[in-house]
Amino acid sequence: MTRAFFKGLLKRKNLLRAAGGLAAACLLAWYAVPWLVPLPEGLLHPEERGALVLDRDGARIATLPGPDYYHTEPVRLREVPDMLLKATLAAEDKRFFSHGGADFLALARAVAVNAVGGEVVSGASTITQQLAKNANPPSPRNLPAKAREFFQARRMEMSMSKEAILESYFNRLDYGNLRRGPAAAARFYFGREMSRLSLAECALLAGLPQGPSFLNPLRHPERALQRRNLVLRRMREEGWAAPGMVDRALLEPLFSAGAEEDRRPLASHVTAALMHAGRTGEVRTTLDSSLQRGALEIVKRELERLKGHHVTQAAVVVVENATGNILCLAGSADRNHPAGGLLDGTALRRSPGSALKPFVYAQAFVLGAYPGTVLPDVPTTYRSAHGLEAPQNYNRNYMGPISIRQALACSQNIPAMRALGTFGGPARLLKLLENLGIRSIQGDAARYGLGLAIGNAEVTLRELTGAYACLARGGTFLPLKLEQGSPEQERPVLPAEACFLTADILADREARLPAFSDAEVMDLPFRYACKTGTSSDFRDNWCVGFTREITVGVWVGNFDASPMKQVGGMAGAAPIFAGVMKLAHRDLSPSFPCAVPGMVRIRIDARTGRREGALPVPQAHAREEWASPETMPQEAAAADYDAAGRACLDSRYTEWFTSPSCTAGDAYCLLPAAWSGEAPRILVPADGSRLVLDPEMPGAGRRLKLRSNLPAGAVWSSPTLAIVQYGDEASALLEPGTHVITVRHPELNLEQHATFTVREL
Repeated sequence: MTRAFFKGLLKRKNLLRAAGGLAAACLLAWYAVPWLVPLPEGLLHPEERGALVLDRDGARIATLPGPDYYHTEPVRLREVPDMLLKATLAAEDKRFFSHGGADFLALARAVAVNAVGGEVVSGASTITQQLAKNANPPSPRNLPAKAREFFQARRMEMSMSKEAILESYFNRLDYGNLRRGPAAAARFYFGREMSRLSLAECALLAGLPQGPSFLNPLRHPERALQRRNLVLRRMREEGWAAPGMVDRALLEPLFSAGAEEDRRPLASHVTAALMHAGRTGEVRTTLDSSLQRGALEIVKRELERLKGHHVTQAAVVVVENATGNILCLAGSADRNHPAGGLLDGTALRRSPGSALKPFVYAQAFVLGAYPGTVLPDVPTTYRSAHGLEAPQNYNRNYMGPISIRQALACSQNIPAMRALGTFGGPARLLKLLENLGIRSIQGDAARYGLGLAIGNAEVTLRELTGAYACLARGGTFLPLKLEQGSPEQERPVLPAEACFLTADILADREARLPAFSDAEVMDLPFRYACKTGTSSDFRDNWCVGFTREITVGVWVGNFDASPMKQVGGMAGAAPIFAGVMKLAHRDLSPSFPCAVPGMVRIRIDARTGRREGALPVPQAHAREEWASPETMPQEAAAADYDAAGRACLDSRYTEWFTSPSCTAGDAYCLLPAAWSGEAPRILVPADGSRLVLDPEMPGAGRRLKLRSNLPAGAVWSSPTLAIVQYGDEASALLEPGTHVITVRHPELNLEQHATFTVREL
């Protein structure tokens, strides 16, 4: 008995010793060994995030993906909504605040469930263990990896607060679709801040990290819905959400109405360009988020209206004139649209149609024309690099003698080409456009000829909008900017007078009436200038315009260059322009460019473009027009009229005057044929003549009035001298050197040259 007693005692001692050793080993593993294990690498070296893109006021536009292509937005724990925190604990680790890194109750439950199921159907990793896994480099899921995560979890629990662990955990959670962290996930799935999420939305996010791809709500909504509802029920079981709230949340759809629109990127083409450039850190753009969002809504609405006309895309640029800052840039109607939504329509080269005409006339104003200058709008054949061409007006009607004001306002093609040929020519216009920032036109002037006036070249919407902003600015050029920074130096390109005259015409609604009737779809509550343009076969249409403060450019069409179904600028781009222009002035009092000091209003005869002097102008044909001392037209003379007071027209108007297009026969008469058939001669300057300039003479003293024996309709040109011509009167602006001057009569196909020299005293 004694021996048996001692044997039992020894056995109990061995058991106690073994139990004590096991307890010591457990305590050692629980409290000591973790200090020998380094913290997860990711906690020591936080992951790089992509650039944070902000608007002009510092509001967030987008977060660009980091080097691992994930969109990451670090958050503080205090920023995580209470319901999202509770939903995450219900989904992943309901005893987080009571365990020390490992939940042995959950582990026992998982072992039992897995044993019954015969396979691994449930895990028991705590939030801290999951953080250890997420913060380590990817590795095989084996026993050593699980052991490392266990000890790292203990190390974190002993050296970090629960709040710090949770904060780091949230910032490393993968919510699918390359979104890491709840802030990035909330913006992607619901288009808003975390603080505005509903209980159901919090539960959806909380359930996704268990299987971001398997539960992807965009691809597998049924699975995501089941997981969301499971999280909601767990919250009710734990008492973390009132039963009534849970019941209502269970009835909510996965996404609310309009969620897809909320997920649409605000400035996708801007952020794509920044990402392509590899930008990091904080990028403060010039964009106005509210205007950008509103412009996209306007584009969507108007394209829906045009859906039956084969119109799939539109692009918008809004510029702040004083700075050149781009306030809005929408490269396409929808970046996800299958018809080239990824393309940036503001940077594509397209035919501008009539949208270049304002610069043709601005150049004419520089060279001596004024808005009342009369041009022939009659059937005309032009010689180009491709042979003879006979362009037509958009409406296929001809208006005969037409002032520059009405020609531009009504967008007539023939007068624009004639103005380009008379005032400066294509080479000079091409140089002007380049100085205005339009650099995408390829090739020399001979390639385009007079067709440059009606859009046979290609430009981008950004370039064209910037050029119009130069008109609004009074002729000074500023490059367009998308990022905030030091102000750029302005560069003078056009005289302020030419810019004002062009703007005044583009704002003249009454002058547009003959071509566009009273269908004014851009009836804004303030004065503005604008010009539409439509390329051949309705492949592109444009509307660009400005106030003193804002310039708006709009393009509408198809990126594959397929034609729209009879959609011109007034029907396609103009309504978008009107909506965006009004929106851009929502908090801004609009104004309009003012006349330049020294400019005056004069009374003219609209039939001839001459001003009233000793000979009074009939009231029926009298108009008031702007002019400056440099562009003051000649006074009306008796020779301009017949005995009945009708304005005389030369032979260029014969075909028009005798056609059904002429409805004002009582206002005009044709001059008798005046050509004798003699050889063409230049009378002034005579061939071989030598001219001397007095350096003390003012600029007007350097003008030489040109004369030939050709009848009305002759056109003068020189490769070395600027020629100023309006009507049949032409002058050369003399400069020292040897020059060749040419006079040509297009209708009679006659031409003559003269060579002369100019020197100064």
